[in-house]
Amino acid sequence: MNIVPRARKALPMLKSALALGAARATGRRLPYSITFILTHRCNFQCDYCDIPAAAGSEMSEAEFCGAIDELAAAGMARASFSGGEVLIRPDALAILRHAKSRGLFTSLNSNGWLVERHIDALAGTLDMLVVSIDGPETSHDLVRKKRGSYGRVLRAVELARSRGIAVATITVLSKSNLHVVDDVLALAEKHGFWAYFQPAYADCFDHGRGLDPALGPDVLAALARDLGHARAEGRPVAASPGFLERLGKGPAFGDCGPCHAGRYFGTVMPDGTVVPCHLVSQEAKYPNGREVGFVRAFLEMPHPTSGPGCAISPYQESDLIFGLDARAIRAAFERILRTPRA
Repeated sequence: MNIVPRARKALPMLKSALALGAARATGRRLPYSITFILTHRCNFQCDYCDIPAAAGSEMSEAEFCGAIDELAAAGMARASFSGGEVLIRPDALAILRHAKSRGLFTSLNSNGWLVERHIDALAGTLDMLVVSIDGPETSHDLVRKKRGSYGRVLRAVELARSRGIAVATITVLSKSNLHVVDDVLALAEKHGFWAYFQPAYADCFDHGRGLDPALGPDVLAALARDLGHARAEGRPVAASPGFLERLGKGPAFGDCGPCHAGRYFGTVMPDGTVVPCHLVSQEAKYPNGREVGFVRAFLEMPHPTSGPGCAISPYQESDLIFGLDARAIRAAFERILRTPRA
């Protein structure tokens, strides 16, 4: 595939790099990359996920678009949209279109069930699609408790790629699917996507409760070693070497204190609360952008002083990128610009 159209998609981030550099040089916060969690509601009930149980107040389309406007004016270059399942909101596509109209790099996390229905609207609006996959068909549909979900994920991958949208998957590993890593990598090679892997947490909003009990230090070390070998062989492992190094030292994954979450990237919750990341969203009283403005909320939110770090692959990769880890930066552009081949 010609990489020129995809290279153009990275321009918003490159154009804002000078502002990011100035912020880093002065120690000033900058909302460069923001994840908007549009809803905690979901049409699935996955074994490892308790996010739908937190469903509650949600901002309106106008409020989310207003938040995007505020943060874009303050230097946001990348807007990621997540849930729950984003596409169950009737106004989700309008919110994504608004972000793209502001010249932002856009990405969407989805379970894939509704992607085919909306693919024409997503084309031209979305730069990167990240879909969840839990292994081959039997494992995936069992974890998802939704027959046919595996087929819809692969169809979503196929359709997104045909529209020039970069594609990655995330496989959340728990005791039920630790054996699927090689199967997912084989799928990635066959269908042309990048594959992330990350451990499951006991509580999606409280990293202090730790990981799935089956994921002890020996398991994590072996997982990091196997993924490192696969990456060295040229297989489509999305993780950068820095993430794999941190994964291998689990269940403590660095330290929350120096993490760049809340400094150069952050999360807007469905009700407008602005937090460094969803895993620490219950650890402090965080400001709400609807009350004080979203830029002010980002700049004034408390930052964790310590903690065991996290195993969430997008957060870890973002932390490495904003920490100027050259390997993570190179891997990020590779994911955007290159389609894996078998």
